Amino acid sequence: MNKRWKCPVSMQQLAICLGLLLLSVQVKAQQQPTQKPGTAKYKRMAPGLQQSFRKSGNKTVRVQVKNKAQFLTWLTENGIQGNVEHSTRSAQILSLSNISEKTLQQLVNCPLVTYIDKPNRQAKEEIEFRDADFAVNHIYSIRSLYPLLNGSSMIASVKEDPYNPNDIDLKGRSLSPEAFGSEYSIHATTMATIIAGAGNSGPNGKGIADHARLAYSDFAELFPDNSQTLLSKGISLQNHSYGVGVENYYGLESAAYDRETYQNPTLLHVFSSGNSGNKADEVGTYAGITNFANLTGQFKTSKNTVSVGALEPTGQIGVLSSKGPAYDGRVKPELAAYGKGGTSEAAAVVSGIALLVQQAYKEQHNTLPPAALVKAILINSADDAGRPEVDFEAGFGNTDALGAVRSIKDNRFIVGSAAQGAEQVHRIRVPAGATNLKATLVWHDPEAAPDAPKALVNDLDLVLANTATGESWKPWVLSSYPHADSLKLLARRRTDHLNNVEQITIELPAAGTYELKVTGYNVPQGPQNYSLVYEFATGLEVVYPSAGVSIKSGELSRIRWQGAAPGEKGKIEYKVHGSTEWQLISDNVDLGKNYFDWQTPDAIAQAQLRITTSNTAATSGEFILTKQLKIKVGYNCDNEVMLYWAELPNVQQYQLYQVGNTHLEPFLTTSDTLALLQKDQLQTLPELVSVAPLVQGIKGETSEVIAYNQLGIGCYIKSFLPYQFVTDTVNLQLELSTLYQLTTLTLERLVNGTYIPVQTISPVTQLAYKLEDTAPALGKNIYRIKVTNEAGFFFYSNPEELIYTDKNFIQAYPNPIQSGQTLSVAVASDVAVIQLYDQLGKLVYESEEYGMVKQIPTTGLHNGLYIIRVKTDTGNFLAGKVLVL
Repeated sequence: MNKRWKCPVSMQQLAICLGLLLLSVQVKAQQQPTQKPGTAKYKRMAPGLQQSFRKSGNKTVRVQVKNKAQFLTWLTENGIQGNVEHSTRSAQILSLSNISEKTLQQLVNCPLVTYIDKPNRQAKEEIEFRDADFAVNHIYSIRSLYPLLNGSSMIASVKEDPYNPNDIDLKGRSLSPEAFGSEYSIHATTMATIIAGAGNSGPNGKGIADHARLAYSDFAELFPDNSQTLLSKGISLQNHSYGVGVENYYGLESAAYDRETYQNPTLLHVFSSGNSGNKADEVGTYAGITNFANLTGQFKTSKNTVSVGALEPTGQIGVLSSKGPAYDGRVKPELAAYGKGGTSEAAAVVSGIALLVQQAYKEQHNTLPPAALVKAILINSADDAGRPEVDFEAGFGNTDALGAVRSIKDNRFIVGSAAQGAEQVHRIRVPAGATNLKATLVWHDPEAAPDAPKALVNDLDLVLANTATGESWKPWVLSSYPHADSLKLLARRRTDHLNNVEQITIELPAAGTYELKVTGYNVPQGPQNYSLVYEFATGLEVVYPSAGVSIKSGELSRIRWQGAAPGEKGKIEYKVHGSTEWQLISDNVDLGKNYFDWQTPDAIAQAQLRITTSNTAATSGEFILTKQLKIKVGYNCDNEVMLYWAELPNVQQYQLYQVGNTHLEPFLTTSDTLALLQKDQLQTLPELVSVAPLVQGIKGETSEVIAYNQLGIGCYIKSFLPYQFVTDTVNLQLELSTLYQLTTLTLERLVNGTYIPVQTISPVTQLAYKLEDTAPALGKNIYRIKVTNEAGFFFYSNPEELIYTDKNFIQAYPNPIQSGQTLSVAVASDVAVIQLYDQLGKLVYESEEYGMVKQIPTTGLHNGLYIIRVKTDTGNFLAGKVLVL
């Protein structure tokens, strides 16, 4: 602003004048962040690089040059010693190791060098704690309204350490799993599961695009993968949930991502913003400003990718979620998503949603959408979070899967191009009753030079105009002045010459025709392709629970809706299927909050919700109130397996599932609460099974999956063990897996090669028993359990042995023993001194041993008879003999 201000002399007028002057400074600062003095001594070099040399001596750098052959000659001519590594990512980038600070200055002054950057750093997975809540981002609504939109035909790459392709929720859907190696990352497996988990393990294992395929890419190299290679494999999206520490500059990696995405416009990259939101950058324009400008990697400041912050359960951006602005004042992160576990989780959520958007477009147009269009759709449909409109914490808001998919389904998008000075005009019709109009312009911009003061190359402008009134609106712009107070200022409507994302919103727009005008303000590398998306908010809508979704009865569940006006009040009711009576949940609810915690009734039924205001009502689809079943194994016999679960009221049938090649497959429907699987009648006996109730014909939530062969449950007998291995009172504990059709159980002891009954119980009325033998033989006793069912079949436990002792008892075994074997000595004493004498009475071994069974080494003992002498903890002396062979 170049006007010269003349201030009046009154104090009130002076205050107004000063305020206007301050505003003019802030407006100017929105487009021109001030470079702090002393932050970089040299251009063409990454911020802080020279300081790092001074701290730790010789280092490795990446150097971008104009001509590689000439530069290699220059290195030789200047006697610069260093190991040269030729980059596979760019023909003009080399890595030089063992570089001193003096050599660094020579490189800076070399006319062939265009930029010196940090070397490849070690990437680290952003911390994560699996606690996803897909309701926050309206993903369950997609499953209800568009059940076939599940990621089928789509492939996503997970760039970090390898995930486990054999994980039950990912099995059978990985490209080239043989190349993953044998060590897998739990973090990467969680990211892959959030994006595309099949839900085989249970409801928590189901991802967003649960039929998508997955690929792995190593993040040991921070430069982007070859985009043509990714696209040739069918990969349309890559998730990056890792960081390298706070870095806020536009370097070689940032430029490389922008170049790759500009040249390959259908590939979308999604980054976590990082979990350093409470830190400050040490160098650059925003150095020392805590809680801002702390994205964890220069590659995340690229223009044509998406960075994602994490929302807490409160709906606020997390303290640890890394925030913007980018080094030049651009908006970063662009989006947020639920991520109680951190921005890793949030990025994976956005990646999963983006796959569904890509699939929706592909099904309608038979080709992949431009990644700029997907980015525009995600940003335009996002729900405001944090401060009104855009901010540097949550970007343009919380990602809304339902709104994003509807943008495609309703064809509310425009793809065009603009040349220098040209204006493209697009007309849209706003319906009556719209509460909000939002439009977003996104374009993939050519890469900038790494030392450019701002990254934007091609500058487009967006303006919205009402054709009837002539009124116009500009995009929302933030102050990028490097001070915490300025960075917290609310967005204002201004022309934006900094970002390649521009958004305009209008509250309560008048019905009628509007024009979206896109102008090529400065397009040196044009014409510039762009994507333009718009939407109207038209009223109240229940988004969770939605039709077919299961929520747990008798527990707290968070209801969600959208479209309410700020401060609007209403009441929430529910009714069960078949009833005409609505039951009040709560009255005078603040609907502007967009959620309410409901203590659900303890009932099993289909139900609906209704939210009513003074002038409207919104009703949900029929969802399911249910409880999650727990499948158990009754027995696992030679020819039969019995599975059972608790009965649920108002449920007539249950569906059993087995884990197939990739997903759950139904294999048995029953009205009983147990299932008998005949091993000789089933061609392929399922190894992994789960069960779900059918509530009035609709499938409820599945149980967690079980592998019944790995639970250690045999034929009726779950466990059978002695209370003590060496004891003066014989007690054994028995746990049955089921009482189904059992009539009798018998404790038996082995006597002279034959088992004889010791104790018989009939009828069998409980699962756990304490059994006793009142007349055992001294020394070793072997027992087993025999159970009998109604059909007269017998089933036995594995035999268990114990040693019955009195105070004078001692037993050594095996006896005779081979020299070198371990000799076990059983006595009725926890602590004892063990002595071993040879035939001449010479002491050859002595030790204090603990436990009812003492372990004695025999290594080095000659063949012959030995005397064992034991002093017990009560002072008794016991003796025995052992023959060593």
